[in-house]
Amino acid sequence: MYVNLGELKEKGSFKKFSDSYSPDNIDYFNREVKIPADFAVSLTVYKDSDGFIFTGRLTGKFILECSRCLKEFEQEVDRELNFTIPLEDIDEISRVNISSYIHEVLILAIPIKALCDSDCKGICSQCGADLNQESCDCTQEDLDPRLAKLEQFFDES
Repeated sequence: MYVNLGELKEKGSFKKFSDSYSPDNIDYFNREVKIPADFAVSLTVYKDSDGFIFTGRLTGKFILECSRCLKEFEQEVDRELNFTIPLEDIDEISRVNISSYIHEVLILAIPIKALCDSDCKGICSQCGADLNQESCDCTQEDLDPRLAKLEQFFDES
């Protein structure tokens, strides 16, 4: 995403603009993140003595896979944008690329553990049934093998 900052010559001058942003791809720890539509970007740019200050919002949606039940779901994204570009980092004032700054905010918006619902029960580790839709009769004894000797100790007493 490129912006023209050539008309901001004096300190304190500002410019508002809105545009759409379509990221090329988002690779987050080899997890597939689908993007159903472009993100909406609304920014206000302020000229400072050392560079340009950007403030605004980024809104849109991700399609993620639930970490528990493995079903796809939509995740709303509504993030604040705040970044500064120093004058020395700008080669051409009429064509400033801000994609990397927006891309960084998108990466940070992806949850570490994506859940379709905070009450998602996941899938059964033995039969693979979706526990949100059905219950199973599997016994859920998850004994840590490191504690097996401790269980024997209590059985002997």
